[in-house]
Amino acid sequence: MDENRGFHGPVQRAVIELKILYKSLEATLEDGLTQTADYRDRAGAEESYLVIFDRTPGKSWEEKVFVREERHGGHRIGVWGM
Repeated sequence: MDENRGFHGPVQRAVIELKILYKSLEATLEDGLTQTADYRDRAGAEESYLVIFDRTPGKSWEEKVFVREERHGGHRIGVWGM
């Protein structure tokens, strides 16, 4: 198989970093965005995403779920909270 082609077309590279919320959303975002951008650069990925899991007891889904886009090191990183 050609390295540049997958089974159904060109190979797409995307980084998806998973984090569990700790300390605060801001602290988790700061660490997660840095790590995601680093992985993206090393993998040569075109897209990158950060998923943050909030396991706070008693917090509703409405409080946990969000979608936003951040910029870090010149990269756009999609961020999902859940």
